[in-house]
Amino acid sequence: MGREGIIAMIDLLWLDGTWSAPGKRSAASEALRLSLDSTRVRFRYVDYPATFGPATGVGDISPAESISAGMVGLTFAVAESPNVCAVGGYSQGAMAAVAFAREILPQRTNLEVVAVGALGNPHQLTHSGRAGIAGPLSVPRPYFSVYAPFDPIADLPMGSPLRSVADLTEWMSIRSPEAGKRWAVDNVEKLAKQKAQAWWAPWRWHDIENAIRDATFYLGTKHTTDYVTGGYAVKLARMIEQVA
Repeated sequence: MGREGIIAMIDLLWLDGTWSAPGKRSAASEALRLSLDSTRVRFRYVDYPATFGPATGVGDISPAESISAGMVGLTFAVAESPNVCAVGGYSQGAMAAVAFAREILPQRTNLEVVAVGALGNPHQLTHSGRAGIAGPLSVPRPYFSVYAPFDPIADLPMGSPLRSVADLTEWMSIRSPEAGKRWAVDNVEKLAKQKAQAWWAPWRWHDIENAIRDATFYLGTKHTTDYVTGGYAVKLARMIEQVA
């Protein structure tokens, strides 16, 4: 249902990941944009700081402030849209979209949002004993959240030690191969130290070794271009089109 009783066109209001800015978009978000049927879905980026404190630049605001700004940006974008809306995001942007749906939409019943979409979602729902690294969260709307297998941000074992050793101020700043390598190397070192400290508990070694493996996936493409080459951005596009 829309303003005319039938949804003829929807606006997909999208927040990209950390470091996003006009002319500097993630491969995952661009693949989604290019895969959508433009006669049914109008894609629009909603810009927000997309920063992570000093991890992205001296003087940059904290991730919590950046996510809050993304929520405010979505609120204005939905209110100003001439069409029924879907909202969503990639990585840090997904966190902002989820927070908007959970915290703003229940209070602003005048905002017409028919779905929430996400790629590389830190709040990915539980699936086969795995979930997003920041913990699974539901939203009060149809929820289309797509993950690439073994992306440690969106597809991490629930009991992984990586959840306790990963510094959120580091993993949320992943956007470039260089940043990914720094994150992976740092956490592999932390996990190796944790294993050394647990020499007396060999039953923990397997979990720690698996967490080391998950961390090293950042040396590859699991949280970045796999969303393009694996067809996951296209998959989300087809899901979003279902509500148009």
